[in-house]
Order: sequence, then structure tokens, then C-alpha cells
Amino acid sequence: MPTTSDRKDRGRKPVRTFADYQAMVERTDERKKVIVSLLGLAGELGDLNSTFKKLVLQRDSQTLRGDLREEIGDILWYLTSLAVLHKIPLQEVARESARKAERLYSQGEVNRFDDGFDHEERLPRQFSVTFSEKRNGKQLLVRIMVSGVIVGDTLTDNAHKGDGYRYHDVFHLAYAAVLGWSPVVRRLLRRKRRSDPRIDEIEDGGRAVVVEEAISALVFNEAPQRAWYSEESSVDIGLLKTIIRLTAGLEVHRCTAKQWKAAILQGYSAFKQLKDHCGGRIDVDLDRQTLTYHPPQTVEDS
Repeated sequence: MPTTSDRKDRGRKPVRTFADYQAMVERTDERKKVIVSLLGLAGELGDLNSTFKKLVLQRDSQTLRGDLREEIGDILWYLTSLAVLHKIPLQEVARESARKAERLYSQGEVNRFDDGFDHEERLPRQFSVTFSEKRNGKQLLVRIMVSGVIVGDTLTDNAHKGDGYRYHDVFHLAYAAVLGWSPVVRRLLRRKRRSDPRIDEIEDGGRAVVVEEAISALVFNEAPQRAWYSEESSVDIGLLKTIIRLTAGLEVHRCTAKQWKAAILQGYSAFKQLKDHCGGRIDVDLDRQTLTYHPPQTVEDS
């Protein structure tokens, strides 16, 4: 790879954009072979690792920071040479990477997917759901109530070994609270947007419900290996990317990975409390994007 001074000497114009930089790399890459660029990149990554080792073991200094800056520049050169060889515009890579980062890591916003619809077709901004557990022979059954009215079906774990899935509706409540989205909750509360046939069919219809239930089952199946999502680090980016792919084509696709992570963490915190206390009340607040748990004795006393 040409040295920094060589690249500067050969440059025909100042580098101000990604396109300028890519054109410079194309001019200064004498080998123009993928294997050379890959081996060069591997070597520079090793040098970067050594530089960071020095930064960790030694006191930070301007010299080491200069070395770090140079190594990053060399890595950028080799990465760009690969982009040149495969005719990939660096500007497009940067733009797509920025969009991806926004989708994955930005805070997102409070979503109001049903703004503009009549009151009876909008999810309530605040509501409470009571979970009651009872035994029927060897089975544990859970029913949920909203404003004293039973909604949905009485649920069991639907499993050979009890795992608490009878409380899984709390995950849908978490999606509603944090994401502003849950076709399942819309059905339970009879808040489907029927005035718009297309929205009713696509966003609130059977396929959207299946997607939501699939996400709930996917996350639940991963839970035992992830300490039941008791820590933020237990929700990894691979799982979140899968969820985002599953929601392609739906309004919830605009939600970020960070929002999904918050929904999962809140949902499993409430799930654990419901399971440990054999029921309770969940207060759902879409404006604050929160679930609040109250144990059964508090529910009975209130």
C-alpha cells in the first residue's frame, strides 16, 4: 500500500468526499487484487490491535494517538480498495450504514400508529389488565380481565412441562406499551381499525397477529439460555435483527432495535413477577412506554 506521503503526492485534488477518497484509492492501488487487499487489511487489523494493547498497558500519549489515527487510515484504505474492486460506491455504503445504525440503535419515538382514527379504534393510552390464575386438575389456567370483563381465552402453558407461557399475553402488552403496536391487544380490546379496510386487513389482520405471536414464541424459546432476559446484555443484536426482519412490511417496522429491546426487557420483568406471584395487575401506559406490576394482594385491597 502506498504511504501517506505517496498518496498525498499523487493526489490530483483535495479529498473532500467519499467519492474523492475512493477515486484516490483507485489511482494509488497498484496491485488491484482482492487477495492483496484482504491480506493487507488483515495485517493492518493486527497492527491496530497492537496499538490498542499499547494504549491499554501504557499511559495515553499523543504519539500513540497518532499511531492509532494512522492505523485507522490504513484500514480505511484497504476497505476502500475492496469497495473499488467490487464497484461498490463508498458513499452508498456510508449512507446505508447510517440508516442501519439509526434503525438499530436510536432511541426511537412514542408511536401513535392509530392517530386519526376514532376513539373506539385507537389503543387506550392507559389501561390495566388483571391476570388471575387457578388450578384445574393438573393444569394451571390463566384468564385476563380488563375493567372487570374477561377478554380472550383462558390460557394454559400448552407444553409438556410447565414454563409459565400461560402469562405470555403480558409480552403483547409490552409491545403495545413500548412500541405502540400489538394486533393481538387490538383484538383483545376490540380496537381494530375497521374503518380503513386495508389497515384492518394488513396491520390488524390475521397475518400481523401470526407475526406477533411468532416473535413472542421466538423470544420465549431463547429465554432460558438468556437468563430470562434479566439483564440488558441478554438481549443480543442478532435476536433483534431477526425480529426486525420478521416485521418487514408492517407499520411496526419503523421501530428501532432499542425499542424492541426495551419491550422485551419490560415484558419479561412483568412476566417473572406474574409467574412468581401467581397473577396480579399490569398497568399499561403507552405515553410513558411502561408496564407497572401490582401483586394480587394489592389488586384485592384496591
